Amino acid sequence: MKLNSLFTRSGTILLFVLFLFFSGQVRSQNSLSVSGKITDENSKGLAGVTIQVKGASASAVSTAEGFFRITVPNANSVLIFSYSGLVTQEVSVGNQSVMSISLAPDARALDEVVVVGYGTLKKSDVTGSLVSISAKTIQERPVTNVLQALQGKAAGLNVATNIKPGELPAVRIRGNRSISTSNEPLYVVDGIPIVSALGVNSFSLNDINTNDIASVEILKDASATAIYGSRGSNGVILISTKKGSKGRISLNYSSTVSLDSYKQLTDFMDGGQLIDRLREALINGRNYQTTTNTNMNVAPTIGFPDPFRDRDKMGLATDLLALAGVWQGYEWEVYGVTPKMRPTTTAEQAMGWPAMVPVYNSKNIRTYDWINDAVRRGVNQNHQLSLSAGSEISRLYLSLGYNNQTGVQRDQDFERFNLNMNGEVTATKWMTLGISVMGSLSTQNFGINANQGNTGTKDLYGRATDQLPYALSKNDAGVFIKNPGGNLNLWNPIIDIKESLNERRSTSIMSNIFSEIKFTPWLKYRVNFGAQLRNFRSGAWTGPNATSHLNAKPNTAGYSRDENFSWVVENLLYFDKTFAKVHKLGVTLLQSSQKSRRENTSTSVSSTIVPISLWYDLAANTVGRPDGYSTGFTENTLSSFMGRLNYTLFDKYLLTASGRFDGASVLAPGHKWDFFPSFAVAWKLHEEKFISGANWINELKPRFGYGVTGSSSVNPYLSTGPLSRNPYIFGSLPGIGYLPQLVANPELGWEQTAQWNFGIDFTLFKRRVAGSIEFYKATTTDLLYLKTLPAVSGFVNKWENIGKTQNGGIEITLSTVNIENKNFSWSTDFNFANNKEEIVELLNGKEDILAQRLFIGQPISVFYH
Repeated sequence: MKLNSLFTRSGTILLFVLFLFFSGQVRSQNSLSVSGKITDENSKGLAGVTIQVKGASASAVSTAEGFFRITVPNANSVLIFSYSGLVTQEVSVGNQSVMSISLAPDARALDEVVVVGYGTLKKSDVTGSLVSISAKTIQERPVTNVLQALQGKAAGLNVATNIKPGELPAVRIRGNRSISTSNEPLYVVDGIPIVSALGVNSFSLNDINTNDIASVEILKDASATAIYGSRGSNGVILISTKKGSKGRISLNYSSTVSLDSYKQLTDFMDGGQLIDRLREALINGRNYQTTTNTNMNVAPTIGFPDPFRDRDKMGLATDLLALAGVWQGYEWEVYGVTPKMRPTTTAEQAMGWPAMVPVYNSKNIRTYDWINDAVRRGVNQNHQLSLSAGSEISRLYLSLGYNNQTGVQRDQDFERFNLNMNGEVTATKWMTLGISVMGSLSTQNFGINANQGNTGTKDLYGRATDQLPYALSKNDAGVFIKNPGGNLNLWNPIIDIKESLNERRSTSIMSNIFSEIKFTPWLKYRVNFGAQLRNFRSGAWTGPNATSHLNAKPNTAGYSRDENFSWVVENLLYFDKTFAKVHKLGVTLLQSSQKSRRENTSTSVSSTIVPISLWYDLAANTVGRPDGYSTGFTENTLSSFMGRLNYTLFDKYLLTASGRFDGASVLAPGHKWDFFPSFAVAWKLHEEKFISGANWINELKPRFGYGVTGSSSVNPYLSTGPLSRNPYIFGSLPGIGYLPQLVANPELGWEQTAQWNFGIDFTLFKRRVAGSIEFYKATTTDLLYLKTLPAVSGFVNKWENIGKTQNGGIEITLSTVNIENKNFSWSTDFNFANNKEEIVELLNGKEDILAQRLFIGQPISVFYH
């Protein structure tokens, strides 16, 4: 029985092994080995092509000569051949054991369509300096506004960091040009320029959810921006939002949560270091006498540390907790009465020190982390629900978004709800209608009001850095100390977190309606109507215990409303036709009218009766009359005519020329209108026969452009010499009169910037390497400047056109595709920019303006001491 059992077990094991062996043989017999060569359009072997078995993990890579070998499961297998910049191919194996594969260039790489302002162009036909950034690139970053997503993505684009929730960063394209007016670029959303009045935009980029953005184009040189005339001198950023796509309904939800933290870059003194410096200053000023030398004509000797003189001379008697922190640097026989003493050295006695002095070590003095009280870990939440749908005749995109930011500073936060709708319908074969609406509701808490009382111009963090490190914020009972360290010039900012509120609520709407009529395949007309509305309600309140009002009036409140509305109507005619197969001509004509208006009102009161009422019901909640009340109104218009020509010969030689007339109501009569021309040429060298033999060159395009742009960024009515209200005393009676705010300047005109740009675009090594090199120089003349007048003139200021600035540099971009296959990809993007700006002329040609830190030969706004 045991022997039979043994044979039975052995037989079972043997059968199992034979099964595994033969099943393996069956699989080996069904699999196939496929080999071959992969070439490009010029029949040259391609190295690094990825060969993937569709639906399986098996893959291979071609050799330097383009040869490959791969094992497939069976004859029904499909091989996928992929290479960056070339068209991916799928080939069925069938009965082929040897394959010959040819991969053609992916025309989409060059035929990518980019927005250029009032239209689109193939990327390969662009003649100006333009950078295109995709939605994927923008959405990879957990940011709340599109400008933050652009940081580091384009050479020559500088996006300054702004940690305040709900605030936009400052943006510069190729440096600064103007000394008095804005250097911010023009922002255009879905073809509609964002209008600014008195420095307030009628719509904010912060009101757009980044998940709604389809692409961003950055126009940098004058040949690209001159089509925007008087608003294009600082560059243009074009933002296109998402639209519905044809096909089934798509519902998407996206959510990101990111954390922000404070990183201390400044090395502050600790408590002991500061006490030593304060004591040294007192000794040098002969206000800390601990030696026998009291002769003011003799250089001060070094006084020894004395706990009681520290108390008396540094104001610590009024803050015993701070005093205790400083006294930790001494050793005591009886605390607060008798310090431990040590014998002095010969060198110390030579300076006049007594035989015994207190034992002192500044490293033992307390250091309190004030910054930790002012900052926290910020949390940024961004959620979006979107719907996309479309058919042959209509498309719809709809999204709802929510953003919540807890600021790094403890007194700052931001919340926003936004809605976006974008619809388009083909009403007939020759007419298309569309509408887009973006709206948002937001609440922003700015934190401590930086312009009230004793806060100066500093926020919570700035005031925390001013505090004495050996002093505490609150006592053992949890009560805050108003003047930490006994210094009456320093106020505890932590108190104001609960004793002040500075809030702004904003409602923003941006709408665009268009109609497009196609007369022929090469001629169409489009009319755009865009409207922008942005209303603010701002409230500022400080309570009875706010440190920013201990030396001023307690219980203050302020309320203001700001209403901004603008509209623009654009009539566009497009001509686009090819003649004799080699002449391609595109013409764009524009007539545009724009109007913006702003109304604002504000009031402020002090000594409110019920602090909990904040800034509401001010008339009934204050003793006496308001401290201040004001209203304001401004209105301005801009009219424009523009023409642009795009010409291509043999798909190799490119010419772009444009001209724009702008008329601005804010300028003086006789100077309201000006003309802004531009041109650019480009040469597709890679299309020439003498280059075609260099197979490693896929694209090589040198280009040159020149253009003139302008700026009229002054407030309305300044050229006419507006009046201001002024009280006076006539005899014994008070009266109210009016005097000119500014001297009228009937010659006030445009700032003008002339710029040339030379660049080379290249794509190499089967499109694995791409980039550009650019050189540029811009000269801005007739700078708008608010000149200070001599007091004897009876006036204070006058707007004038003075001076000149120059701006030039080099920009390099380089992108490489290092590895790209189904499971893994690795690419790198590099950009470098070097910009030099300088003031060339100022008042009277060569006169520095010291008060505004403007110096000939130096950049704008340098540090001066």
